[in-house]
Amino acid sequence: PAPVDLNLVVSDMALLLRQGLGEDITQELDLARDLVTVSADVSQIEQVLMNLAVNARDAMSAGGTLRITTRNALVEPGPGAEGLRLRPGTYACLSVIDSGCGMDQATLDRVFEPFFTTKAVGEGTGLGLATVYGIVRQHGGAVTVTSSPGMGTTVEVYLPMTTEAPAQSETNPRELT
Repeated sequence: PAPVDLNLVVSDMALLLRQGLGEDITQELDLARDLVTVSADVSQIEQVLMNLAVNARDAMSAGGTLRITTRNALVEPGPGAEGLRLRPGTYACLSVIDSGCGMDQATLDRVFEPFFTTKAVGEGTGLGLATVYGIVRQHGGAVTVTSSPGMGTTVEVYLPMTTEAPAQSETNPRELT
């Protein structure tokens, strides 16, 4: 792990993700201008984004919108921090929001279980969200999933802030297209 600008990782991946989403899915980015720096393994964060985008795409077989956002999140002591299993502090929050079919509570209860899938045999391994969970926990973060049938799904990834600055090549702003 190294200090990275999560917005740069997201914007770089957005170009790749856009190609894999298909013509019927619109991608939107809403990246916080003042996002805190996180300490992360870039390739693992790219894997998190790829897994979440693939799941979102599969949930929007008739088309829809995939929205990726970043924001700063302050986790304060109390039930919220305990529920997320996070230490109080400042986190970068990456949200992946789809307008797909959504999930019922029974599915949500098992969403991070390895090999659990709602896809047909041969269409999925059930490892996508389990991998996301493992990577994010390894980074000292947390993942939440909110969804309901017919209302889409929101996955929020919390990564702890670092006070270290990203490498010089990471700080050059890039234009989003």
